[in-house]
Formats: sequence, C-alpha cells, structure tokens
Amino acid sequence: MKLAGFLVGAGVAGIGVYAFNVLTTVTDDDLLSTYLSDHCLPYVLTGATPFADIGRTPGVYDELEVSENLENAGAAILENNRFVAEWGEAENPSDPTSQLRVCTVEVSYAENSVAGFAVDQDGFVDRYTDVIAIAEPLVPEVDALTDGPRTLGWYGADRDAFEGLRVVMIASPGRVSSFVVVGDAN
Repeated sequence: MKLAGFLVGAGVAGIGVYAFNVLTTVTDDDLLSTYLSDHCLPYVLTGATPFADIGRTPGVYDELEVSENLENAGAAILENNRFVAEWGEAENPSDPTSQLRVCTVEVSYAENSVAGFAVDQDGFVDRYTDVIAIAEPLVPEVDALTDGPRTLGWYGADRDAFEGLRVVMIASPGRVSSFVVVGDAN
C-alpha cells in the first residue's frame, strides 16, 4: 500500500513538474513577439522608453557598437547577452525637417550567442503580420518565407516603403536574425 501511494505521489509530482515547464517555457517566437509588440512598436509610435523592465544597460566591458546617428538614444542587452536592442531618433533622409524613431534588436554576436530567434516557419508571415497589426495594419511584401536569408518588410498598403510605420526583418525559414521598426517621430 505504501508503494502504491508513493507511485501515485511520484506520478502527480511528475505531471506537476511537466506542466510547470510547459507553462513557463518562453520560446524565441514569444521573445520576438514581445520585443515587437511590447517594446519597439510602442516606442516608435509613442516614444515610450522600450526595454525598461527587461535586459540590462551595456557596461564598459561589453563589446557593443552603438549607432552614432541616433539622438535621445538608448541600448539594452537582452537574454544574457544573446540580443542587443537599440533605439533613438534619427534625421529622416527623405525629409531633413522631420525625425524618425528607430528601434532595432539584433544578435549580439558574443561568444555565447546563437544565430537569432528560432521561430516556427509554418505561418510565420501571417503570425507576425498579426503581431504587428496591433499598431497599424501593415502589409507584408511576401506571403511566405521559402528561402533565405532575406530582408522581409511590412509596410503601409497605400504608402511608399519609406513612409509611415514599417517593420523590416532579416529572416530565413525558421530563423530571424534581426529586426528594425521605424516610424515618423513628429
């Protein structure tokens, strides 16, 4: 009887540990969606400081090259030096009287980094079109990623690719190495 009770208890504990792992595992798809929808898109649209609650500020020993073209800029190291985020404002090359807000996340290329976000390639373009649509309906330039790596962009349906909100990723089937979100600051 004690053995049966022990086995039932061990089985229940095993199921509990499995459920905990499944419910608390954060995938790269989750990270990419979060970085886009909770940090970069709000920053570009409203100026709200991104990555304030996650990551860390780069230190003096971090080998990080930040863009010198950004004003009011910031940077964060994410996921234990796996990714680097950078944001700020830059002069609009097509209209020097206006500013752009820029937010980018890319692989850190540190010793322990991987090749980017490992993402599910099935339905990738539709899935991220939905993530990006929380800000503004943008249209992807392709329906699916069939080869790569390539530049993949989402732009306003009735706008030039260099106007308004736009999201560009460097992606291949199953992998995204970086993305940038750009929009008008004023």
